[in-house]
Amino acid sequence: MSETKQRFNHMYASAKRSTRLAIHVGLLITLSGALFYWNDHQWLAEITWFIILFPVTACIKIAFRTNVLLTFNKSVRYRRLVWYECALGLGMIGTFVLLSTMTLYREEYTSGLLLACSLVLFGIVASSNLDRKLKQVD
Repeated sequence: MSETKQRFNHMYASAKRSTRLAIHVGLLITLSGALFYWNDHQWLAEITWFIILFPVTACIKIAFRTNVLLTFNKSVRYRRLVWYECALGLGMIGTFVLLSTMTLYREEYTSGLLLACSLVLFGIVASSNLDRKLKQVD
């Protein structure tokens, strides 16, 4: 089997495991938010659903992807690009959490939510550019 096919299979298996874990954790967070909501703690339910659910599941996906990519190449430049992609993803998640928290506490800051969504789109574009650079280095 070619090296490219082995890498693809390895990434596919890792993505499958991370998706399964993210779904389980996401369901647990959703159910805990529902319990807060049913016990008249709407504020805690909103925090659970809007501030905790997305970042935790995204961090799981980023961690699995980073670990798999680091096994492919021992080059310093390649590793730096992989860690840069991880830091970019975590930075986007942190910014999203801050802007979502601001919007949740101050409803007049709804433009902050639009900014958070546009930053996530920026992160997606930047990640695809980094993937292209990783392919060139590898």
